[in-house]
Amino acid sequence: MAKLTLTGMYNFDNTLFDLLTVPSDIDKQTLIDDIMLRGGEFEVVYPDLDFLKYSIGAWSRKYQPTFIRWVNVLNMEYNPIENYDRFESWTDSGSTTGRMDGNSSGTTSGNTSSTNTNLVSAYDAGDNLTTKDQTLINGNDNSTSTSTTGQTSSGTTSGTHDGHVHGNIGVMTSQNMVNQELDLAYRNIYNMMTELFLTEFVLPIY
Repeated sequence: MAKLTLTGMYNFDNTLFDLLTVPSDIDKQTLIDDIMLRGGEFEVVYPDLDFLKYSIGAWSRKYQPTFIRWVNVLNMEYNPIENYDRFESWTDSGSTTGRMDGNSSGTTSGNTSSTNTNLVSAYDAGDNLTTKDQTLINGNDNSTSTSTTGQTSSGTTSGTHDGHVHGNIGVMTSQNMVNQELDLAYRNIYNMMTELFLTEFVLPIY
């Protein structure tokens, strides 16, 4: 009894994968080629051509979020021999207030006195002078002065700091991490998508 293989269906209608959708980072034709290379000789689960085309489109839409996550993880940039990566950000703030006060006072005092005397002489007295009148002036000067000064100052300080701590914290050696990186690199995105496709659409029996 003849069987309908994926290659036979594709040769009969090369639009078989027209409804297949893939993430932007995936080359659709490369995926189709890998599917045909690895599963072309297997019998298809859905022998009706139109239903098979529709099913392929529905399958790709259903798994689109999964494909996108696979692509993002495999394209992630990181240091393969570091297992600790932490970013920190913090803000410092503070305030200062101060006041300076002072006062000064002083007192000045003193006594003042003066005498004014007017002298006169007669026409024929020669150099003999007599007192005409005399004025005596006495005074006191007392004064006090006081002054007060004051000054208040305040201020605010703030700052933002960022930190990045990374490296190997010692739970795994760098050699083991390199081996894991090589194992991860072997996980090809097209292989993963093809394996998922084949489990849905073909019977892996020769």
